[in-house]
Amino acid sequence: MKTKAIRSLRIANELAASGHKILNVVPSHQSEGYTVFIFEDTPELQRLLTESRRSNTAK
Repeated sequence: MKTKAIRSLRIANELAASGHKILNVVPSHQSEGYTVFIFEDTPELQRLLTESRRSNTAK
């Protein structure tokens, strides 16, 4: 199973609210002090991430 690491709590909350299960929560290896939320990387998850990026750039 492919996974996707999400650093943003806001995005992780949006994904969880839309029915995507958080598989794991781990410390970030790239940014000390940050937490990473691990989700299964599915086409639906990628679609939601793309929509979220578009809505953030439109603001």
